[in-house]
Amino acid sequence: MKTNTAVLVALSATLLAVSACQRAVTLDTRTFALKHLNANAAEQIVRPYVYEDRADGPHGMMSASAGALTVRETPDNLDKIQRVLQQYDVPRSDARLHFQLVEADHFTGTDPAIAPVEAQLKKIFQFKGYRLIGEAVVGAADGSKVSQRLPGGYSVQAQIYQTDPGTIRVQEIQLWAPGAGPVLQTTVNIHPGQTLVVGNAAEGGKSTATLLLVLRADEVGEATK
Repeated sequence: MKTNTAVLVALSATLLAVSACQRAVTLDTRTFALKHLNANAAEQIVRPYVYEDRADGPHGMMSASAGALTVRETPDNLDKIQRVLQQYDVPRSDARLHFQLVEADHFTGTDPAIAPVEAQLKKIFQFKGYRLIGEAVVGAADGSKVSQRLPGGYSVQAQIYQTDPGTIRVQEIQLWAPGAGPVLQTTVNIHPGQTLVVGNAAEGGKSTATLLLVLRADEVGEATK
């Protein structure tokens, strides 16, 4: 009986300690105005500091609206969030995206229009040759959607987010073929000045050629919005 009593006393003490710990976790609510950062990007940056499944106390919460982010968390975490947002909520540069649609087949010549990237394509793929079908250059601010037609009835669409000052997230890239739906869908993170092969797709019809979508991103000065 003494042993059982000791166990019960210890268990009661543990439960009281847990209860006291839970009561010690207090949350405040703070709204952070966003001057330059897109609300969607701000949520991704702040999420690690919002404990929505806290086991030892009340759960944190976060909601976004146009130009603002509201967070319910501990005062310490709210201070951390404020410092993080001050670091990332800075003026952004507009992005300029340069799309090139390249056909990969058994060509033996060299297309001067894609000479800068052809050597890299040959390192990645084993096609004998490449030629440019069409290209498009579009400017986009953070959070904007772009759509551009290419020669041959193709079109490309994408949405732009700048998750930090050195990275452009080109989200929901879609390549549409003539008379059909999207033949390529993907999302990439790209740095200004970088060139990426973002995906490949079959050309369709009777042709067995493969299409490669090449993307280069540049910054063109501070955004005005």
